[in-house]
Amino acid sequence: MFKLETIMDDFNRQNDEFWKWGILYYNPNDPSIWVDKRFGIGWTLNFAHKESLVIIGMILAIPIAFLVFTILG
Repeated sequence: MFKLETIMDDFNRQNDEFWKWGILYYNPNDPSIWVDKRFGIGWTLNFAHKESLVIIGMILAIPIAFLVFTILG
């Protein structure tokens, strides 16, 4: 049986164990895809979810497509 403290730690987004290199949030137990940034204003992705990789892929696909169409133009 889980202790309440363990469950609370799973969603404590300030917990150091869920931040890789201090900037990438990775918590497979957190159902949120977008979470508040640790420092500053805005949101970051929970990289433990496949959906976040799809979002990053879409963001990167747009400038790559422009480059390809410009070069092959």
